[in-house]
Amino acid sequence: MVHKDWARCGDCDDSIENYPDVFDTIIIGAGPAGMTAAVYAARRKMKILLICGKVGGQMQWSSDIQNYTGVAQATGPELTKLFFDHVKKVDDDNDHFDLWLREKETVENISSKKDVFFVQTNTKQKFRSRTIVVTTGKIPRLLHIPGEDIAMKGNGLSFCATCDAPLYKDKKMVVIGGGNSAMDVALQLSKFTDDITIMTDLDHLIGEAVLMEKVEQHPAISVKFEVKTNEILLDKKVQVRGVLISEGGGKPHEFKCEGIFEEVGQVPATDFLKGVVKLNDRNEIVVNRRCQTNVPGIFAGGDCTDQAHKQVIVAAGEGAIAALEAHEYLLRQ
Repeated sequence: MVHKDWARCGDCDDSIENYPDVFDTIIIGAGPAGMTAAVYAARRKMKILLICGKVGGQMQWSSDIQNYTGVAQATGPELTKLFFDHVKKVDDDNDHFDLWLREKETVENISSKKDVFFVQTNTKQKFRSRTIVVTTGKIPRLLHIPGEDIAMKGNGLSFCATCDAPLYKDKKMVVIGGGNSAMDVALQLSKFTDDITIMTDLDHLIGEAVLMEKVEQHPAISVKFEVKTNEILLDKKVQVRGVLISEGGGKPHEFKCEGIFEEVGQVPATDFLKGVVKLNDRNEIVVNRRCQTNVPGIFAGGDCTDQAHKQVIVAAGEGAIAALEAHEYLLRQ
């Protein structure tokens, strides 16, 4: 029977009554690390809750993945589907595995008492577990300028070209950023419009030479260097009409556009872990080579950690390690 205080609330769905009183592990995040962790934990006969958030994570944003062994080429959404189809197959096999999914749900806070962790989600539901695996990845870095919070609510500011580029057919576009992500977005947009401007506060583009060459040679893409973006400008219908920029330290002026992509990097999705586990100065979770945090029973893998290499295949491997380590921890307990 479900523990009423820690698995129900007044607005919760009834299906939660079938959940275990205490899970063996709760996996937070369903990018490549989280989905792999779920599969590996299931094969160790653990009782698992996978709190998905946005399925696929950063993998979902990629337009072209050619370095995942065994998959010669795929888009991010295609590879995400392969991963999640595998997870759902495990989820559906109730005769052999004990996996529960919470889709489109995120975690707000974690607390603990004795050997049990308490996890509360954004829907105010609360769950108990003996271990936790954090695989929340990264989220887009914001500029924190006027107009940004309004524009990003479906009003002309986007962060996922793979998802949103078709919405900007024949529109005048701005891509803010000067690295690989910005160049990749500009090239994706070029399939739908012939007026794209990359704006960067640097005096040169940085990243892969092949991308730079494609951008420099593309007739639809131009680049503005040493640009500071001061504000996102909106029209009377609260839609993007342009950006207020300063070039080379000059006076601010309006640059008209109909859509914007911000590509100024990502930050770890770890705000809910402050005061829970050790984070470094970049808010990454500090882990050892066994994906253990400084808190016994909490493990982490993927781009949210301080591991050096941020790749889909690396994240998947760390998800597997974290799940196996959680299982070993329970055996020792």
